[in-house]
Amino acid sequence: MLLSTLGVLTLFFVLVLYSVMGITARFLVERRMRENLALADEFALEAAPYLHQTDAEGLYQLCLSRANEEDARFLILSPGGTVWIDTLAGLSGVRLGHAEVMDIAIDNADQSYGLHNVSQVAESPYWVGYYASAITYDTDVLGIAFMAASVQDVFDQLDQLQSALLWSFVLVMLLSCLLTVYLSSLVTRPINALNSVMQQAVRQGFSVRALPKGRDEVAQLGRTFNAMSEKLQNMDKMRNDFISNASHELKTPLSAMKILIESLLSSKKLEENMTRDFLTDIDREIDRLNLIVQDLLTLVRFDGKDMPLHLEQLALGELAYDTVQRLFPIAKKADIRLELELDEICYVEADPSRMAQVIYNLVDNAIKYTPAGGSVHVQVGHGGRGVFLKVEDTGIGIPEAALNHIFDRFYRVDKARSRATGGTGLGLSIVQTIVHAHDGDIEVQSEENMGTTFTVWLPAVEDPLEDLLLEQTNIGDEKEESAHEE
Repeated sequence: MLLSTLGVLTLFFVLVLYSVMGITARFLVERRMRENLALADEFALEAAPYLHQTDAEGLYQLCLSRANEEDARFLILSPGGTVWIDTLAGLSGVRLGHAEVMDIAIDNADQSYGLHNVSQVAESPYWVGYYASAITYDTDVLGIAFMAASVQDVFDQLDQLQSALLWSFVLVMLLSCLLTVYLSSLVTRPINALNSVMQQAVRQGFSVRALPKGRDEVAQLGRTFNAMSEKLQNMDKMRNDFISNASHELKTPLSAMKILIESLLSSKKLEENMTRDFLTDIDREIDRLNLIVQDLLTLVRFDGKDMPLHLEQLALGELAYDTVQRLFPIAKKADIRLELELDEICYVEADPSRMAQVIYNLVDNAIKYTPAGGSVHVQVGHGGRGVFLKVEDTGIGIPEAALNHIFDRFYRVDKARSRATGGTGLGLSIVQTIVHAHDGDIEVQSEENMGTTFTVWLPAVEDPLEDLLLEQTNIGDEKEESAHEE
């Protein structure tokens, strides 16, 4: 963090320094150069009458006066660039070859100026401006006015500004370093604490919890870690419970079969009726064992995400009708009234076999836990959350304390009654898994001795017949428009 901050600040300072110094230098130097060029033009206008009258003494006095006033060097040159008058008398008779002079002498320019570094002459870098202006009288060029003036003070000001910026940068860097170290300590302290908690969780298990404070990102990470640990702890508990329950459920039919077989083996005289009864019981326990294994495999495949769903658009009402028809004999035998209220135009995208399994399990459970003379009502329709399947019974109901556990694997409200009806304790868990795999949801409402209602919500899709009719209508409209145009 510290290196990143220093790098960003350094890059920012370099960009600001180059841009600010460049803009400032161009502005100040250009302004000074134009001011001095205006003085050179003014000097040329004043020298024109003297040069026209060939008043050498007057020109010399003008040059001296101007040099004292402006602290500059003034020269009068011939139209060809030869020095006639020099306030320092060092260049008299010398032909100047400066570009500013040549612009007027050869290119016939009215004025010219330029910036020169005379560090080779002076002991240290020194910047001087050269300014040349044509001396005219009645449109005749009589000579050239030349001025040499120092602009080093401008560069000195720029150096001072640069030094001030450098010191400001050093101060900002120092403050930034201190602030970065302080902020990084604020950030790393809770991160280190969270890291310690994570290492402790690796050693001791998922029961360890962080103690997040505040609402910053690290605190949110701590709460996320706590939620993840709690979920993993619950999953670990569910896994242990699942293994324990599965072992118990598998052990029950195996123990029963073992007792029955041992009874057969220990019998000295096997009667045909007794043997048939024993074998019938063994066959029933094998069916029960096979059902448990199939349900377990179904859950494992869904948990592993490797059970494919053959999705297609289907009418949920028609599927419910076909599925419930298979349960009418069972309901009639149990003296249960089975009622249907189905909307056949409710379409969903689902796997028909899996969704039929959901309907069958819910209705079969409702029949099993409804006393004789009761009723089971199955409804399919549209709602605010899509298409719903509702299975409502007038059965024994579910205690309020058990409502949050009925979808748990191997959970039974009444274990003795559930085993007597042939249940494995996995049916509702399978139903919930299948519904969630279809991006749906399942709800339960129940009251003891008043009945239970299961509601499955699924995303609705458009009626394929409506799309077909709309497409045919559009084609017909297009044909009519085409015929009308012809």
